Amino acid sequence: VIIDVVMNHMDNAFAFEGHDQGAAPFKMHDDEEYRLVLRDSERELFATPVGMQPYRDFWYNNTWDPDASYGGPVYGRWGEGARDDGKGTYSNSDFHHNGDLVD
Repeated sequence: VIIDVVMNHMDNAFAFEGHDQGAAPFKMHDDEEYRLVLRDSERELFATPVGMQPYRDFWYNNTWDPDASYGGPVYGRWGEGARDDGKGTYSNSDFHHNGDLVD
């Protein structure tokens, strides 16, 4: 339930850079994932251990880690297990940077 609530409200706070008005094509690895940008520069921010953030308990970080891999299972379009040998992601972010959020 917590993940559902966070994901349903993530697009209220963030957009994918270059796709401010809608969804972005899904991407994984290879320096192709998206940087997160705040949708509203006037949005209230909260002091957290990692600086000012739009959520108190989930933080975003736009630092690309070229050697990182996803830390868990990866699933295909229909929920089947998928193989993922790629490298590179925003590993220090609590939010995904892969695209696909719809307004």
